[in-house]
Amino acid sequence: MPAAGRSPAIVEGAIERAARSGRVLGEVTIGLVRLGRAIPLGRLSTYRILRRDGLTISALISIAAAKDPAGIALIDDDGPVSYAELDRLADAHAYDLAPNARYAVSQPNHRSFVIAVCAALRVRADVVLLDPSVPGRMPFTSLKGSRPRKGPGRVVLQTSGSSGQAKEVERGDVRLGQAIPVASLVRWVPLKPGTSMVVTPPLWHGFGLGFLALGLAFGMPVVLGRRFDAVQVATYLMENPGCVLVGVPPVLARVERAGGAADVAAVVSGAGLLHPSVAARLTASYGPVLFNLYGSSEEGWSTIARPVDLEAAPGTIGRPAAGVRVAVLDDDGRPLPPYEVGHLCVSSRLEFEQYSGGGRRPRLGGLADSGDLGHRDKAGRFFVDGRADDMVVTGGENVFLTEVEGVLLSHPAVAEARVDGVPDEEFGARLEASVVLRAAATADEVIAFARERLARAKVPRRVTFVASLPTTSTGKPGRRVT
Repeated sequence: MPAAGRSPAIVEGAIERAARSGRVLGEVTIGLVRLGRAIPLGRLSTYRILRRDGLTISALISIAAAKDPAGIALIDDDGPVSYAELDRLADAHAYDLAPNARYAVSQPNHRSFVIAVCAALRVRADVVLLDPSVPGRMPFTSLKGSRPRKGPGRVVLQTSGSSGQAKEVERGDVRLGQAIPVASLVRWVPLKPGTSMVVTPPLWHGFGLGFLALGLAFGMPVVLGRRFDAVQVATYLMENPGCVLVGVPPVLARVERAGGAADVAAVVSGAGLLHPSVAARLTASYGPVLFNLYGSSEEGWSTIARPVDLEAAPGTIGRPAAGVRVAVLDDDGRPLPPYEVGHLCVSSRLEFEQYSGGGRRPRLGGLADSGDLGHRDKAGRFFVDGRADDMVVTGGENVFLTEVEGVLLSHPAVAEARVDGVPDEEFGARLEASVVLRAAATADEVIAFARERLARAKVPRRVTFVASLPTTSTGKPGRRVT
């Protein structure tokens, strides 16, 4: 019987919150214990390194070099390199750098990126990470001016440009409380010393840099490549059982298509929408080891979907990490009930300080508006329905392009799909699809398949078959929305 004066709904809600608090406490405790084993904070040498560099990849390499100097830190196009050698190379490069300066690093996924970033941090310089695919950029450049503050250097990240031009994201000094959201990830993703971690996202982006840091912290050889090659990655997975594979959904899909089944410890998807059909194919080839992360360069990791979540609710981004609040809000910042689509808003201990030049994300209801639209189910799992700027109005109806892509991807002959909104005199915009096939099919068959599953306004007028789809420099699908 509910307590006097309280409705059953209120009592059930209180019980649910208490149960979640208990689960989160256990999750954080286990995660923090694992982090403590990876980074021995009780050692004097660790304290001295952290005082010099802060909790950065530079410090993680020095700590690992003290623990296991001969251990393999990285495996790149030039072969393996140990923690001790990487530490020595960073010190040598730092010798010629000016302290308290600002440097730009524009390098591909290679030890040269790690060495350059660590060297700058060791002289307490700030490091601005830039996309190396932009023509004319130098690998390592001294920037004008000096750091406006004292203390360890900071890393300035680039956003992926999902909502337009990429922005520089300035993160504040690392605080102890920021370990709490990371502890959720560490609790569930199997991070074991000696197990290779294949990191395919660019290191200049937060997703790639974050997993580079985790690999270094946990003694996992981080496998990098200057250029992404799906066949090369698939071959490595086949020849090295038990790896952890990290990538954005289109990259993971191409690796699976190139190599098929492999024995991996975990597949970590993030920084992009994971369609249910892609998740199903990854699970079929790799087993129930798929994790789906949601986050951004601004807020860091926000939610995590474990294999059990993806089995129960394909396409979910899971539940909030410890220390993170996620809500679906209407235009006035009011919470929406389950299954209603609204603004996906986040408040996190990992939240950034500001964009370079000032400014932060718009806020709703006291939370940062991610720019994504989403909903939640009654179990508390969240879903991304698309970005506000990925919605097309055709014939007076709002269409999320990701919904149409999801239906196309469920066709057994479709490997990849991209849907664009293009100008149309009669309807304002019409939908056209570009499709990569994995088996024989005609355009009429694909359109008929979509027509059986979508409202009329959502069916592509035209389907074009292509050998590959264009992607951004972070591996995300290139989008053309008019």
